[in-house]
Amino acid sequence: MRFEPGYLFGMALQSIPEPRKVARDVLALHFPRAVLWQAFALFAVLSTGLGVATSILFPPGPELAGSLLADPLRMGVIETATLVITIFAIYWMGHAFGGHGTFPQAILTVIWLQYVAFLVQLAVLVLVLFAPPMAVLVNVFGIGVSFWILTFFVTEMHGFRSAGLVFAVIVATILGVVMGMGILLAIIGVGAGAAAGVL
Repeated sequence: MRFEPGYLFGMALQSIPEPRKVARDVLALHFPRAVLWQAFALFAVLSTGLGVATSILFPPGPELAGSLLADPLRMGVIETATLVITIFAIYWMGHAFGGHGTFPQAILTVIWLQYVAFLVQLAVLVLVLFAPPMAVLVNVFGIGVSFWILTFFVTEMHGFRSAGLVFAVIVATILGVVMGMGILLAIIGVGAGAAAGVL
């Protein structure tokens, strides 16, 4: 695996037709945990920065005032916290079902998801300028691709056979995380109107 922009972009595209192959290449990487967390933090900052840039170029309407969608910095913090929870969930849930993936591989999985999501964000930002309807389609497509990649990365990471079963567990886990985040938002004092802005 080469760390060159063109090569990495090609691998991101290859994640759609050949997710298992890309997963094997990515999960075979060996970096200290500190380096992996730094890469995770870098993509979190880049994603939040892109969200801020988008909100500046396209300010949210008055109907979103006070909601999370109108505050990209707060949204970025919540998304980052959710991704950290996802890392631990990938590792713990996998082992609960007999998987053998490592914690660094769980971090690598989420980093790759961050990378692909960042590329989708860039594409959406460009399309919003020239073809807004296409931007909406690409954004929806990106969400589907994220689930697709996560499913096969977790399957490959833990040595599972059924990607369908893995997908079902992921959906159940996400529902649990969403409920947990809802409780957390209530505890830290995010108003019901702000939470509704996400939905």
